[in-house]
Amino acid sequence: MKKVPFVSLLLIFVFFLATARAEESPAPSVYKLKIVYIFEIPKTEAILVVGNSGFRTVEALENWLTGLPAGTTLELDMSCESLGVEPLVRSEKEMNDFKRFCDEHKINLIIHPAG
Repeated sequence: MKKVPFVSLLLIFVFFLATARAEESPAPSVYKLKIVYIFEIPKTEAILVVGNSGFRTVEALENWLTGLPAGTTLELDMSCESLGVEPLVRSEKEMNDFKRFCDEHKINLIIHPAG
């Protein structure tokens, strides 16, 4: 019976370990963040939407964003119109806090101004 050299086994192990690690951490992607209005009676509300996922609060959005890899890009198209019910863009402080959150989590936030 032929013995497999230790170095060959070690190389195979390292290859499988590297492959498994690559699968664990997905590559950064680009996501579009939208504000979607829900017109229900008695009041209109707005939610934050990324792809097919909706978030009623900035906190819920931030919780989801923490699962994305560093280097992810999040694009926000600002609107000219506001009903005053939109999360994230209601106040300058709220937006600045979100920008800081993105910086801390290495998420590239790109804000396209309205116009």
